[in-house]
Amino acid sequence: HSFPTRRSSDLDNYSDFGSVNTGLLGYGFAFAESWRASGSVSNAFKAPTFNDMYDPYSGNPNLKPERSQNKEAGLHYAANGHRVDAVYFDNRITDFIELDASYVAINTPLAEISGQELSYTGDFGTKHLKANLTFQNPRDTTTGLVLARRAKEFASVAASHDLGEWNMGAELRYSGERQDNNTATSSTLPSYTLVNLTTRYTIDRHLDISARVDNLFNTSYSEAYGYNTLGRTLFVGLSYQ
Repeated sequence: HSFPTRRSSDLDNYSDFGSVNTGLLGYGFAFAESWRASGSVSNAFKAPTFNDMYDPYSGNPNLKPERSQNKEAGLHYAANGHRVDAVYFDNRITDFIELDASYVAINTPLAEISGQELSYTGDFGTKHLKANLTFQNPRDTTTGLVLARRAKEFASVAASHDLGEWNMGAELRYSGERQDNNTATSSTLPSYTLVNLTTRYTIDRHLDISARVDNLFNTSYSEAYGYNTLGRTLFVGLSYQ
């Protein structure tokens, strides 16, 4: 049986860029027990940020907004506490905003980001597992160069375990190498792997206390040339609902 067609549309008004219509059309079809196929087409609009336009070092006040056409097709399986999703995506972006050789924001006439994503979630009693793997080809369609600061592959695996009122978990995150700007002589930022730890204690049905350690092994890595990211970091939080 088929699932309802999803339709949505928006009209946004920007003082600098005028009115913009965006929308989405999606459809899902169950073709066997536990199996479903889906597809969608949409368009999107992204205005330059204040920093994109007016940062004293990299800003460009002449930037145009990004406009994109997005397509997605997926195959999905769900049964007995397990779910697998395989998705192909193709996003074509006009006036894509990135950095040139002088690290000034520019519009690339046409960019394409296409690839595949495979994800899994599963429950094994009190144990829970999540995994995600993405391969993509982010490129300037005119030059064939890789888009700035976008990895071609990344992945994550997270596992957690319920122990009474406690939930304790660990996460492994990987990102492939990326180029720092959109030129053939761009610096290559190395791949990196991070380990994070999480814990949560349920005080009652309304109140939780949680803690998270990001970058457990204090790995040195960079997502932009010359700018290191946070090392080992502890977050503690209290949530009420």
